[in-house]
Formats: sequence, structure tokens, C-alpha cells
Amino acid sequence: MYVEVAAQIFIQSKRGKANSKKTEDRPSDHSVSATMSTKVQKLMTQPINLMFRFLQNKSRIQVWLYEQVNTRIEGRIMGFDEYMNLVLDDAEELDVKNLKRTPLGRILLKGDTITLMMAVDTTNGSN
Repeated sequence: MYVEVAAQIFIQSKRGKANSKKTEDRPSDHSVSATMSTKVQKLMTQPINLMFRFLQNKSRIQVWLYEQVNTRIEGRIMGFDEYMNLVLDDAEELDVKNLKRTPLGRILLKGDTITLMMAVDTTNGSN
């Protein structure tokens, strides 16, 4: 779609002002780009919406930690804020090298330590 709009703009600029009366009923270049960005916005999933979905579904998530590549945290989101601080219930610390799990209970995980957050598949017995 973007290529088609760019082609239309290029053709209009080549026609010049002589044919400007023919294009008066068309949207301006600015409104076309605004329409495109609106359409793109509708297709994107915002991070806060994904976190809220994890919260609503009580999904078990795994969090990768910043600068601690061998340690991950698993748990269920009980709450979060605009800084991406998380309250996790049934949290466990997972040592990736040794595959050792340490139960932590309910914790507050600071948002600035989070690198990645994903749902954990609990059907294969990783719980």
C-alpha cells in the first residue's frame, strides 16, 4: 500500500499544477499518510495489552533478566505499573545452566531488570 501511495504522489508531482483540478477531490498527501499510520496502529499489539492479557488469563510467564543471562524468573502476573514493575505470584528463580529452580513466592520485580517476557507452556510439565 505504501508503494502505491508513493507512486501516486510521484505521478501527481510530475503532472504539476496544470492537472491540480483533477486531484482536488483526492485526499492530500498528509491525510493519506495519516490514514496509513492509523491502519498500521490497528494491527500492532501494544506491550501493555499483552501484559494485561497475561494478567487476565493468569498465564505463567518467564522473564529474562538484564545482565543476568543465566537466571530467569517464572511466575504469574498479579499486577504491573507504567514502569513495567511486576508483582509475580508463585515465582521461581530458574538457573539456566544447572536447570535448578528456587521457589520465591510473591515478589516485586523491577521493570528496569526485564529484558524479555514470554508465556511459558505449562502443558509439558515444566511447572
